[in-house]
Formats: sequence, C-alpha cells, structure tokens
Amino acid sequence: MNTDKLVSTTEPNISELRRDFRRAHTDRRMTNRVQEADNTRFAFWNGQSSDGKKHAADIGQQPFPWEGASDTRIRLADEVCNFMVNLGTSAVSKAALNVDGVESSDCKASGAVGLYLRWMLSNLMQPDWEEELELHSEYAAQYGWSVLHVTWERCYAQVPREINLQTLTGYLGADNPPSVDALAAALQNEQEYLADLLVAGNKGLTRSRALKHIREIVETGKTTFEVPEITKNQPSIVALRPYHEVLFPPETTDWQRARAIFRRDFYTVAEIEEKSASGEWDKDFCEAIKKTTGNSSSTFEYGVSPVVGTSETVDDKSNLVEVVHAYSRRTTDSGMPGIYLTVFSPYLEKDPRGEEVFGEHRLVTEAGDTYPFECFTREKTRRSPIESRGVAEIVKTWQNEIKVQSDSLTDRSSFEILPPLKVPLRYGQRIKVGPGVQVAEQRPNDISWMEPPRRGSELAFQLINDITVRTDRYFGRPNAAIPPVETQLNQQAYVHRWLRHMSSVVGRMWELTQKFDSDERFAQVTGTNMGIPRDPKKYNLSLHFDIRELDNEFVQKKLQAISQFVLPEDTMGIVDRTKLIRKKLQVIDPTLATELVTEEAEATKKMFDDVNNQVALMALGNQPNFVENDPSAGIKLQFMQQIIASNPKYQELLQGDEQFQQLVQAFSQNLNMSMMQQQNKQIGRIGVNPNG
Repeated sequence: MNTDKLVSTTEPNISELRRDFRRAHTDRRMTNRVQEADNTRFAFWNGQSSDGKKHAADIGQQPFPWEGASDTRIRLADEVCNFMVNLGTSAVSKAALNVDGVESSDCKASGAVGLYLRWMLSNLMQPDWEEELELHSEYAAQYGWSVLHVTWERCYAQVPREINLQTLTGYLGADNPPSVDALAAALQNEQEYLADLLVAGNKGLTRSRALKHIREIVETGKTTFEVPEITKNQPSIVALRPYHEVLFPPETTDWQRARAIFRRDFYTVAEIEEKSASGEWDKDFCEAIKKTTGNSSSTFEYGVSPVVGTSETVDDKSNLVEVVHAYSRRTTDSGMPGIYLTVFSPYLEKDPRGEEVFGEHRLVTEAGDTYPFECFTREKTRRSPIESRGVAEIVKTWQNEIKVQSDSLTDRSSFEILPPLKVPLRYGQRIKVGPGVQVAEQRPNDISWMEPPRRGSELAFQLINDITVRTDRYFGRPNAAIPPVETQLNQQAYVHRWLRHMSSVVGRMWELTQKFDSDERFAQVTGTNMGIPRDPKKYNLSLHFDIRELDNEFVQKKLQAISQFVLPEDTMGIVDRTKLIRKKLQVIDPTLATELVTEEAEATKKMFDDVNNQVALMALGNQPNFVENDPSAGIKLQFMQQIIASNPKYQELLQGDEQFQQLVQAFSQNLNMSMMQQQNKQIGRIGVNPNG
C-alpha cells in the first residue's frame, strides 16, 4: 500500500509540500553549518572592533592579555576558496568541448553541434554564463556543494507594430482592390473576421482591442498596436545558494531520487502582476501573495554578510514577496514517473473557501524523469550532498591556530617596542612615556623597562609556516615545500570532478536546445543547411582540460615536440593538422585564435573554391598562382583532378586546347614540387624516405 501522499496523487497537495519545506529549512544540521562556514570564511565573531584590537566595551569583559591587544582577522579560508574558484572557472574557460557522435556517420553533425554549443557559451549566454558559474564555484568551495538550475528562458517585450490597408487586404486575399472606397467598404463588412485573425497572430492582443484598431484602419488607413516579441530565447543557468535558495528534505541521500526539491525566491509586486497578466500564475494566487509582501521567515536568515560582517537579518525585504518553487517526483496519470512543478507561498495554504492556494502546478515535460538541477559536490565521502565538506569547515581550526600565533606576534611586537615600566609605588600613575617626553627621576635607576619574555618568536613563525604548507598540500595550492607533481595531482583531481559536472550541465543545455531552439538559428550559426539534430542519445558531450596547460611554457614545449618528433613520422596523415594549428594559435593568443581560425569545413571549402578559381583562370588562358613549398599541395592536387574530372567542358578543353593543357601541367608540376619539398624536409629530419 502506497503511503506517500505526494507520489499517490498528481494534485498540488500544498499541505504536504509545506510540511516538507518546513522540515528542510529547519534542519539544524544545515543551519548550524551555514553559520559556521560564513563566520570562518569572512572572519567574523562577536565582539569585533574596526581597528582589529580587543576592547572591553566590545566584548563585555576585560580582554586577554590586555586592553587593545591584537584581534586580527585571518583570511585563510577566504584565500583557499578564491583559489578553488579561480581554478574551476579557468578550467572551464580553457577546456576543450568535445562532441562525439555515436556512429561514424555523425562526424559532420557533431562538428556543427560543437560549434553551436561553443557559440552559445561564448556569445549568446554571456555575461550570465560566467557570472553564474563564478557564483556556483563560490558556493561549492565555501559550503562543499552547490546547485545549478538549468532551464530554457523565453522572454517577451511589448513592441509597436504598424499595419495598414494593404496588410489587412492580404488577410482577405484582395491584394489589388479596385479602389480605396471599395476596399474600405470590404473591410467594414469583415471587421469581426479580421479581429479574429489579428488575435490569432498576435499573442497578448485582445479581441476588443483588435476591433478598435481595425476601425482605426478603416478611418485613417493605418494603426499601431503593441504586441509581444521574443527578446530572449536561450538556455538559462542560475546558481542557487545551498540551504538558502535550494533546500530538500533531511532524509535525501541521492539528489535525483529526492522526494522534493525546493527553490526559494523573492519577487517584486510588479513582477507578480506581470505573471498574473501573462497567465503564467493564477490570478487569485497573485492577489493573495501580495498581502504577504515583506514576510520572511527568520529561520532562513542565518549566516554572515561578507561586506557588513554581521548577521544577514539586516536585509530589508519589506517590498518583496517570498515564493517557493517545489519540484516533486510523482507518478503521472499514465503510471509513469514524472517531475511536477508547484508554485506556492510558505505563508498560505488555503483560501477562505477552504481551497488550496497555488500559482502553478504542471508536469515538467522538458525535464523527463529527472530534476532540472545539476548538483556539484567538492568531495564524495557519502551519498548525501550535505556530507561534502566545504573549505571553511576543513580549515577552521587551522585558521584559528594561525590567528593565535599572529595575535601573539603582534602583542609581542607591541611589548618589545614599548614594554611596561617598573617604578616605585610612590610614583603612582604619574609617569607618561612617549617620543621626546621628559621623565623626572627622584633617585637614580628608580625607573626601568621590564624585560620582554626571553623566548623568541621563531616557534610562532614555524607553526604558521607548517599550517600553510599543510593547507597548500591538502588543496593543491602551489608551494615550494611541496613536490610539483603532488600539487598537480590534487589540482587535476579537482578539475576532473568539476569538468565532469560541467559536462552534465552542457549536456542538459543541449537537451533543452533540441526541444526549444529553432532550426533557422542553428543553420545560421553553424554555416550549414542542417536543422538541429533532435536525437537526445546521438551525441556524447564532454569537457577536458590538462591542468599543466595553465603553464604556457609547458604547452609550447609540448607542441614543439609534436612538430619535431610526431609530424615527421606521420606518413599516414593520422594527425589532424587543422586542430594542431588551432591549438598553437590558442597558446600564442586565445583572442587572436578566435578571430583567425575557421572551422575545418569552412577551411576546406575555401581551399576548394581557390582551386576551382585557378582552374577557371586556366580555362580562360590565364596563368594560375604558383606557390612555393605549399604544405597543402597534396589536397589541392586532388581537388584539381576532381574539378576537371567532374566538368565535361574542362575535359573537352584538356583534349583539344593546347594552352589549357600546358597551364594544367605547369600547375600540377608546381604542386608536385611542393609535395617533394615537404617530403625532403622529412628525409632531412629522420634520415630515410618515409614513403620507401
């Protein structure tokens, strides 16, 4: 017997969703860890002062060891988080996106898919892609895990559109009316029909407004009205802050098997009204949640502001409306598993009539049977994502140890610069010390400096250095005391985990592209006459990056070795020289490489067109362009033979036109000479003829 109230029904079931939501955001395992992680990374504790010193007025008791002692902020956790973020974002920006077809015949289409995805990431989705990716990296480093919400975003804007008599006559099939008066009379009789046509062709236009505009056309000959126009039609990613913007029931161990996942968001009243007007959310729901404006459960407001350095309860949400997007796993009416989206308010369950209040409830068909989220964990010690530890949690005690030593060094420095004075009791507190201040002694040697502690500060410096090395070894930060190979292994392990996750993100974006994007844009961007390949199982997408490639000197040596030792022995031509040239340009100047490098299909077409033009020139009796030591001579020779063999006129000229014969022969000799020069280079390097 099924006892799960969510799975057993496709109805919204707001009471059950609100119960799970409360369980998710009141889980103390989460709330306590968030506050500790924020306190550690942003170096915040109660009793802090702006001058980095301890004061009784701030901490409510006498400071140790004295008033004004050092209370410095150590940013170890912040330093490591920044390093991890820079490592991850750099890896994505430099990674190679590989698109592999399942079958050998998919090679051409996979190249077009790769080109289109690279265009989306570097152009269409900028700057949102890089900004959300950085935020995603920040959350993952600090809290140990983070979530990207991957959806398809389609936005509309109201733009003016003018229509006239000619436009409307096109609807009626009367492009050449006998007279303007006759046309106006015809329109007068067809107003109802034309109004229906305008409403059907213009989303958001009501029938009453359409009739008003048609009357205006009949009277003045034209009219202008605002209609929705698509301004954005692309994949969207949003980084969600763990425990604040994304939550799930405490018993969740596997992200995709969760009973429900909640995304918490805030909207302005204007945004609520827009969703009501567009019909995206229920109008009664929108009116009801306006009354909750400014409500925000204090349970969520744990953590620290990185700028203010205090609890985030100071955030003013007086003009914002809190809304929860609940994604829950249900069984559809057909008995198949599916993901349902339910939009509700955490403060409303039922209206005065006793009916559930919700803004939207639908089957998320584009998600299939998986949640539209991609979760990244910094480590995998357990199945549950919350078992992944963030940087702040790992380095907390190390950071505290460095703080203790740093405070002691600062206090010792203060003690040595101005140590306490030893004076007789009869002097009381009358002695004042400072540069140029005169101090009167009643008796010789009445006043003397107290000696500082005899033990030096070397131990404190050694402890700080040991902790730094320990931290760098753990997270793969470069340090002269750590073997470079060990550092590279740690960095590569993290980059591999990160890019494996980002490959899944790009894969989900491609699935959405197949469902919602247009064939026209795909063909335009890729420069092909292809539509979008819409088989979701046809291509494998992956991102790859070798951490050593952050060192340009290493990459240059690697490419040099390929050119010197690999290419001369590549007698079968298995090395793709086009990709090798592209890689060399990327090392020299990534921006220049983007401008200069063309796709392989485009480069081949250009070479073919060039040879075709050369043959056409020779057919007219003109001399072709001769090139010395041309590395592409072999391909050009094949193109020339193919062009002449497939054109009957060229074959006829080759039989009867002596000048054409001589020009073709000269061009062939020039190409063969270039091929021989390339071969001689190889013989000079390896000492033998690679072709026997």
